[in-house]
Amino acid sequence: MNVSLNRFAHALAALAVAWAGWAGPVAAQSWPQKPIKIIVPYTPGGASDITARILADRMSSKFGQPVTVDNRAGASGTIGTDAVAKAAPDGYTLAFVASSHVVNKALFANLPYEPIKGFAPISQTANVQLVMVVPASLGVNSVAEFIALAKAKPGSLSYASSGSGSNPQFFAEMLKQAAGIEVMHVPYKGSTAAHADLLAGRTQMMFDALAAVAPHVKSGRLKLLAVAGPSRSVLLPEVPTVAEAGLAGYGATSWGALLAPAGTPKAVIDRLHQETVAILNSPDVKERLGALGAEVVASTPQQLADLMQREETRYTKLVRDLRITPD
Repeated sequence: MNVSLNRFAHALAALAVAWAGWAGPVAAQSWPQKPIKIIVPYTPGGASDITARILADRMSSKFGQPVTVDNRAGASGTIGTDAVAKAAPDGYTLAFVASSHVVNKALFANLPYEPIKGFAPISQTANVQLVMVVPASLGVNSVAEFIALAKAKPGSLSYASSGSGSNPQFFAEMLKQAAGIEVMHVPYKGSTAAHADLLAGRTQMMFDALAAVAPHVKSGRLKLLAVAGPSRSVLLPEVPTVAEAGLAGYGATSWGALLAPAGTPKAVIDRLHQETVAILNSPDVKERLGALGAEVVASTPQQLADLMQREETRYTKLVRDLRITPD
């Protein structure tokens, strides 16, 4: 009897090993079995929202399940992000975030989630060039002219942002520091909300994703002065960088990323990564994102994890050096 029991125990152990070997692929093949939601913790119309909607549309076809985008803006992106952090780790609730995602740990003492440890990285989607724009009515045609105007009228100019702690604020504060100018910060609840006052000339400058301001630049109501990156964008080769105005060392880009809650099965992450990369690398999507000022990256999960760690370290220092605080 004992021999039989031992044989039975060995058989169960062998079965468990076999299951561990092929359960992952089976799970990936059977997933998804219900709709998927991508939560964008920002207002509609920005680069993150637009990219998430492109992915959702293509994923719906590839997965055979509806993939929807849910905008849950507020509190510098923490409301929507927290909802994903607390969601079931099954791949059915995802987050599409910008680089400001890793800033929040430095901004909020009681952040209810860990920006890095609380999520499973899927892919960095793209690098997004922020551009510096001013109302055409301001009458300046270059970064140097804007700096000269700010120095001539110290404290009388203001810049708009999509909220305290947002990338537009960081980029503008870095400009102020590098140029030695004083420009007042006016935060809004999202990028789109900031545009009305900017267009009317009630604020005089903003850094924003090209996707968000392109229609106003094309209409002639906003003037594009520079890209914020460390070098000229291959998508906008004729547009100078902020650094070319004599601000050596200035340069940064935003980025987009797709995340899942921590603990999501590797097989599901691998499937999401595979499909995300395939979508991003399709020529028509690259062209569409390029028109919005986004350069496709389509990274591996590990590459995204490494990027988030580097960026959290960098932004933590910037928060301290620039004395940036949340609303």
